Amino acid sequence: MELPVGITTLHLSRKSVYLLVLAVALIGAGGYSYVQQGQAVGDAVAVQATVDNARVERLDAGRGIDYEPEIEYTYEYQGETYTSEQVFPGPTIRTYSNRSNAQSIVRSYEPGTTVRAYVRPSDPSNAFLIRERTPWPARAVAIGGVLLCIVVLAGLGSKHPGQYELRPEREVRSPPSRTWVERNDETLRRLSKRSLAVCFVAFWLSMVGLFFGVLSLSDSSVQPVQADLLGPVGLPLLAAAAFWIGIILSLCLYGVQSFSRYRRLRRRLPEPRPPSPFRHPSRLVTILGTDGDELPEYGRRVRVTGWAFLIAIGMTAVLVQLLYTAS
Repeated sequence: MELPVGITTLHLSRKSVYLLVLAVALIGAGGYSYVQQGQAVGDAVAVQATVDNARVERLDAGRGIDYEPEIEYTYEYQGETYTSEQVFPGPTIRTYSNRSNAQSIVRSYEPGTTVRAYVRPSDPSNAFLIRERTPWPARAVAIGGVLLCIVVLAGLGSKHPGQYELRPEREVRSPPSRTWVERNDETLRRLSKRSLAVCFVAFWLSMVGLFFGVLSLSDSSVQPVQADLLGPVGLPLLAAAAFWIGIILSLCLYGVQSFSRYRRLRRRLPEPRPPSPFRHPSRLVTILGTDGDELPEYGRRVRVTGWAFLIAIGMTAVLVQLLYTAS
């Protein structure tokens, strides 16, 4: 599929079209929710409300367990009585992966107490309690923007990057000295793969231990789980975090070793050499999205190296987000 954009044309595969639709949907939904929340925060007027019920709802989602603060309250506006359960403004709800975070909100709204709620004059039946935006709209727009950049880079890139035949090694002049990584290439390859396998298996065993630890401490779904750092929950959690970091380091080690092999293969490219994919994102994105069976040795090496570093960066971002949420 070809999509004209200004003075250029994007060449989109079927997968790129799907990503483009998803990116536009995320940006549209996130942008709409962001605008709605902004209008609700800007236009709202304060009223007195009475809390009828407050609890933490446990949501068993496919990716794990989330917790939603549910607060039911009654208020009056211009002579009419309304009931609402909305905590934050906008059409989306806010959930927490940590139960204590959801409980910290519920504790501020004891049943029978009078609290301040906020009402939009244009929509008085949907009041809310906390006058701030939820993070979901910004995250949706950010994810959609990243996907859109990937689609654009892939569409602008060469149609067949990485499709280069290599010259025989005997025709390539070797550098006068080899780097430490080149001298220990095979050792680093074995070490990175074995450590990756060990950390991957150990991480999931730690998650199994964490699951049973939570079960052993949970008397009910309503009571919070209090865990010691070295108890049946804290210890598997620390082990899982350590092995997660081990996976990241193993991927980085493999990426360094694989990049060294890429540089050696690049010396065997016929002159004039094409631009390096690691300096031209559009070429790299196209190679990353190409099936490995469709690439020769040079393209496969670029693809493996790029994915190793990309997965390591993604896992690091997840770890930082979890630490930020827990803090």
